[in-house]
Amino acid sequence: MNIIKNASIASASVLVTGVGASMLIPVAMTTFGTVISGIGTIHVAGGVAATLQSTAVVCTLSNSILFGTASIPITYLRSKL
Repeated sequence: MNIIKNASIASASVLVTGVGASMLIPVAMTTFGTVISGIGTIHVAGGVAATLQSTAVVCTLSNSILFGTASIPITYLRSKL
């Protein structure tokens, strides 16, 4: 049971980190980048906004893999009931 608890805490922290990073990206881009109307934002590679973007992508990817893998046994159990 301890393994399930630790996995749940790790999964939730990855989810919260990804959501938090996603929410802070627009603020970081307008604060640290140059906004060009109709085009977007230019910001430094490796800066705050770029780091938040890569963090959000990694967290989203890992959550997708985790939820996809966890859904296989659930789908199997539902099909057998």
